[in-house]
Amino acid sequence: MTHWARLSETGSTTGMRLMVTIRRRLGAWPFRIALFPVLVWYFLLRGVARRASFDFLKRLEPELGGVRLWARSFAHFMQFGEAIMDKVSAWSGEIPLSSLTGTGPEDLRDAALRGEGGIILVAHHGNLDVINAIGERHDIDLCALVHTRHAEKFNQLLEQATGRKPPQMIEVSEITPATAMALGDRVNRGGFVVIAADRVPIPPTVDDAKADTNSVEANMAEGSRPASPASAAASPRVLHCDFIDQPAPFPQGPFMLAALLRCHVYTLSCIREQGGAHPRFRVDFAPFDDSRAVKRSGREAWIQQAMQRHASHLEARVKRHPLQWFNFFDFWHQAPDSTSAPKQDA
Repeated sequence: MTHWARLSETGSTTGMRLMVTIRRRLGAWPFRIALFPVLVWYFLLRGVARRASFDFLKRLEPELGGVRLWARSFAHFMQFGEAIMDKVSAWSGEIPLSSLTGTGPEDLRDAALRGEGGIILVAHHGNLDVINAIGERHDIDLCALVHTRHAEKFNQLLEQATGRKPPQMIEVSEITPATAMALGDRVNRGGFVVIAADRVPIPPTVDDAKADTNSVEANMAEGSRPASPASAAASPRVLHCDFIDQPAPFPQGPFMLAALLRCHVYTLSCIREQGGAHPRFRVDFAPFDDSRAVKRSGREAWIQQAMQRHASHLEARVKRHPLQWFNFFDFWHQAPDSTSAPKQDA
């Protein structure tokens, strides 16, 4: 099976630049009109993405089929198009704070003011680019660990089109030891490391795996400086957690990183609640756990139970807003079956 990160991006740079220009110069509705045939083409010709959408929607609504399934799936793709538009708006600084609802922005700012930095768990659900606007306007130290290689072309285009620097990002698969050390320092200074905890990272090469193993073993001693978060973040280790009625692989890296940094752990989500030219977004930021008290002997158990809780929380959010789930690949089979998280007590 093709790993999600190796699925090729579709569309030329010229076409993407044209779409961004339409959105910025002409507004939301001309952008939607121009986007419609693009999405129709993508929906009909990109079988992997369409089948993934079908599979996901039928898991939530098994009775879906025929025309209803195709219509629902196309609506799923349209939501993705809306998310692209929101991404352009967010990067352009065009999303006012007044369009954000929920207590998330205030809660995040309060945590920053208290100096309680940490790991923020997010997922490819909703629009996280809007969150960057919060960090930028409240001067909150946010840094995202992402697989930017997958979207490098689009991110470069947005930077060129908007003339604004992108949010602070670190390419996980290329993180350096110096950058890894900086992650721990950032958290200790009250900053936040944002990391998607729903996609399995690219498997490392044999040499990478040996280096990671040596690094982790050398730094797992209790009280040692957390010099192995890079290995933790990029680790290909997965754990199968119950997710929408079937075990699905989730990356252990974000939770290993949280355990090694011994810090606050939060969840953050941003959901589009109102469509049209003036969308509103609900932002939720909440404490998830605190790994400072996790002892070395209990680290593995903590990681397992935290991962299952994260999967359960994500499932609840996805069921409330299913069309904002933007993992257009075979999510449940993105990694070989391995360890499963223990069941939670009812």
